[in-house]
Amino acid sequence: MKIGVYGGTFDPIHNGHIEIARAVKAELGLDSCVFVVAADPPHKDFSGRTPAELRLEMTRLALENEDGMRASDIEIKRGGVSYTVDTLERIKQLEPDAELYFILGADMLSSFKKWYMPEKILAIATLAAVQRSGQKADLHALADAIMNELGGTVIVTNVVGMELSSTTVRSRMNDALPITGLMPYETELFIHRNMLYMPKELVSLGKRLGERLDEARLEHSLLTAREAVMLANRHGLDAEKARLCGLVHDCAKLRGAALESYMKELGFNPTADERKNPYTIHARLGALAAQKEYGIDDPEILRAIRLHTLGSPDMTPFDEVIFLADKLEPTRDYRKIAKIRVLAYEDMDAAVAAVIRNNIAYNRSRNMPVHPSTFETLEAIETRSETGNELLNAYSNTDTEE
Repeated sequence: MKIGVYGGTFDPIHNGHIEIARAVKAELGLDSCVFVVAADPPHKDFSGRTPAELRLEMTRLALENEDGMRASDIEIKRGGVSYTVDTLERIKQLEPDAELYFILGADMLSSFKKWYMPEKILAIATLAAVQRSGQKADLHALADAIMNELGGTVIVTNVVGMELSSTTVRSRMNDALPITGLMPYETELFIHRNMLYMPKELVSLGKRLGERLDEARLEHSLLTAREAVMLANRHGLDAEKARLCGLVHDCAKLRGAALESYMKELGFNPTADERKNPYTIHARLGALAAQKEYGIDDPEILRAIRLHTLGSPDMTPFDEVIFLADKLEPTRDYRKIAKIRVLAYEDMDAAVAAVIRNNIAYNRSRNMPVHPSTFETLEAIETRSETGNELLNAYSNTDTEE
């Protein structure tokens, strides 16, 4: 067996890491590749790092569909400072007949002689160096110098790593920029579900929401915030504001006694129409809660919260972002939703109209009433849509949920 050992913080793992492992595995004919998630590497600052258990789970999710690749918790279980030589010794104990190849980047090869017990590392494993685009160091000269001084084998692979870093992913999350496509899908959703790399004030707000909302509703809110970021960036709107609005849009989505208590607590008096259609209460109540309990006074955000359930004839692009994000986030699953998601990134008016028409079809198919304002909103949105009724018809007449 030829086993590649790829160590790193993986905070978070991204497609660049996976592409390197695939390429090295193919070039060297490795049977498998083990991603060793670091607990406390000696060459990096530990402060502010994502907890090891979360980094391990992100890595595990990212490798689920990768043949011959897996995440290892060997360093996390050992605890303390993570030295490469200790990790390789342990893997050699577990796989005594295997040939080990330690994968490292060009920058690490430059400092390898300063590592803890480098001679012993070379006695256990072959070093497999990955090149970096635009690198200045002569890796072949470095490899020769290491072998001449310390022995062992150092291979400079033909693999050139992608220009993508974990720092970039963290920065994009913090700045409300999409990270879709930078890592496997399930890892991306895990990042959003766990509020990783988001500004501290939003994480705090998310935790407060979790004290009132059930787990499924909080997950929906976090993924609505994700979808809102993507839509806002696509249509040139304020993505940070959209993320905040998406996060709090369902802050009053309660039921029964809890809803009655919350309305009383906030001094909210539902209208007769809201009493008749109780699923609409949380929209207007949510805008009040966002203002009174969560200190949000931005009128655009409060309006979008009020309109996110039923919409309105005069919806703004920002209103539509929140309306669509709520209906299209990843946990939503109904017929033709994938097509409507595509439509939302092309023409939001058309997508809103498609969602409303689907809701009408869904309710009618189950003999459920349709809210009176729905038809007025649909007519107004369809009239102003640049896409036209022909395209809208292609996305209508399908089941969905209110």
